[in-house]
Amino acid sequence: MKIANFLKTILALFTFSQFAVAGDLFVEGDYAAAQELAKATSKLVMIDFAAEWCGPCKMLDRTTWKDEGVISALSEKAVAVKVDVDENRALAAQFGIRSIPTIIFVDADGKEVTRMIGYRDAEGFLKEFSKLDKS
Repeated sequence: MKIANFLKTILALFTFSQFAVAGDLFVEGDYAAAQELAKATSKLVMIDFAAEWCGPCKMLDRTTWKDEGVISALSEKAVAVKVDVDENRALAAQFGIRSIPTIIFVDADGKEVTRMIGYRDAEGFLKEFSKLDKS
């Protein structure tokens, strides 16, 4: 059993490092897959609730999520997943999403740690993200 858990952790770390090396902030798959990876790597899950038609969401994609400092900080402490509220209404309702973009950090068990509502440039995001270490 311990060997199986060890191998799962190694596979998860390898998979996650592949994303980080490629500069791709978000993991492939859904929230459940991100949650599994977070458990295996002892990280938080960052859920970016967005929609195709959302202007501020697209700004996050063009700026904040492309920033090397943001990618580095998040890759170290969180598994990031993007959730389209139009395609995943049940998850959006579960987290009480009322406006987008909404960025929620949860622990590996799904308990909300904090949330950010609205656009943040890289500097603003990192300032708020750094507060997670202090809580």
